[in-house]
Amino acid sequence: MDARQRILNFIEEIRPLNLHGFEIRQDGARILSASAAPFDNAVPHRLYSVSKSVVSLAVGILVSEGKLCLTDRVVPFFPDMLPERVPEELERLTVHELLTMTACYNQTRYRPLLDRDWTRPFFEGVPDHAGGTIFTYDTGATQVMGSLVERLSGQPLLSFVRERLFEPLGIQNARWLRDQAGNAQAGTGLLLPLSELALLCDFCMSDGRGLLDPGYLRAATSFQVRTDHRSMPEERFGYGYYFWMMRRGFSMYGMGGQMGLCLPECRLSLTTTADRILEGTGVQPIYDAFFRHLSGIAADPALAQDPEIVHALSGYSVPPVCGEAVPQKMRLVLEPGLDPVRAVRIEAGTLTFETDEGECAVPAEPGRWTTGLFPPIGPCLSTGAMTGPGQYQARIELVGDTSCAIHVDIALRQDRATVLLQSSVWECVPGYAGMTMARVS
Repeated sequence: MDARQRILNFIEEIRPLNLHGFEIRQDGARILSASAAPFDNAVPHRLYSVSKSVVSLAVGILVSEGKLCLTDRVVPFFPDMLPERVPEELERLTVHELLTMTACYNQTRYRPLLDRDWTRPFFEGVPDHAGGTIFTYDTGATQVMGSLVERLSGQPLLSFVRERLFEPLGIQNARWLRDQAGNAQAGTGLLLPLSELALLCDFCMSDGRGLLDPGYLRAATSFQVRTDHRSMPEERFGYGYYFWMMRRGFSMYGMGGQMGLCLPECRLSLTTTADRILEGTGVQPIYDAFFRHLSGIAADPALAQDPEIVHALSGYSVPPVCGEAVPQKMRLVLEPGLDPVRAVRIEAGTLTFETDEGECAVPAEPGRWTTGLFPPIGPCLSTGAMTGPGQYQARIELVGDTSCAIHVDIALRQDRATVLLQSSVWECVPGYAGMTMARVS
C-alpha cells in the first residue's frame, strides 16, 4: 500500500477520536498538519506530562556540562526543605531514580489545589517503599527535578530551557505555568503550539545537535525500567528518563492525548493534541492508528497537496452538539452531590451554572462552537442543544492555561430531571462531576 493510501486510512481512523490537531513529520520535514476546527495548531496548548520529557532534556544539559551526575543523591540539594529527621529511603534517592520514576512513593505527594509549594511535599512524606526498586508514576519526582534545574542553573526552568534548547530549535512560543511559591509546574505546566512540539520530536531523534550529550539523549529515550504492571497496553513497554517506550520507538505522552510518538528507525513522528480523558479507551487508539497506518511509511511533503488528502481533511473538526434550540428557559435546582453547582439554567444560547461563589455563564448554541469565558479558569469553547425529546447536551472545552472538558447531559421528565456532569481535569476544575436529580423550577 502506498504512503498516500496509508495516510488516508490514518485520517479516517483518527477522525472520531476528538484530536484537536495532529502533525506527521519525517526526516525533519512536515508531511501533513491539520487542526480540527475550532482548534488551531498555532495556539499554545497545555501539554501536561510532555512537560516531564522536557525536564529530562534540561537535566541532560546539566549532566552534559558536568554540573550534575545521575548517581548524585537528591536530598543534599534541598537542605531548606528537609524535616528534622530524613527517612533513609528518601535520603538515598538519586537523580537516576527520580528520572526513571523509581522513587519511594506510590503516588504524587503534592496537592495541586491545596499546596502553595509543589516541591516541598516530596521531602515531607513518609516513603511507601525503597527507591530504585519499582516503577511508580510520581509527578512529584519531576517537580523536584525541575526545581533542581532551577537551583543549579540559577534561572527559571523556562528561561533555562528556552536559552539552551528551544531557541536553537526554533521554538518561540513556549509558556510554563508556576505554582504559588514560584516553582515551575515541572511535570504538567508546559504549553507549546503543536507545530513546535513536532520540532522537539525531531530533536529527540537526533544526535543532540551539540546541545545535549548524545549518550544521555540515547539513554533518556531508551528502556531503563520495567512497566509491565501498567493497565494501558502501550504503557507496558518500559520507561526511560521521563520518556515512555512504545512497541517500537518512544513517546512523550501527556494526559488526554498530548503526544509525540517517535520512530527513530524511520525518522518518523506523529504529534497530537487532544482531549481523550472522558473517553473510555483513553489514548490507546492513537497509538494503534499510528502503528497500523504510519509505521514504516516513506512519505513526501508533496502529499499534503494531494487532492484526495485535501478532500479527506476538508471539514475536519470536533463536532459541535447538534439539535434544537431550548424552547423555553429552564432552571434546574440540583440535589446535593454536584459541588460546586447548586443549580443549572438553560435558555436560548446560554448555559449558566449557579454556585455558592456566583454564576458561570457560557454560550451554548446548537450546531456551532462559540468562544466564551469559564470563570475563574479562563477562555472556553462551548456548544449545546436539545438532542431529542427531553434530552439536553452541552460540551465545554477549556482552552487557556488548561486543556480539559466539561460534559453536561440532562434528561428531563416533566418537573424532574437527572443531571450528569463530567469534568476531565478535576485538579483545574474542582467538582463539576457526578450525577444527581434536579427539580425543574
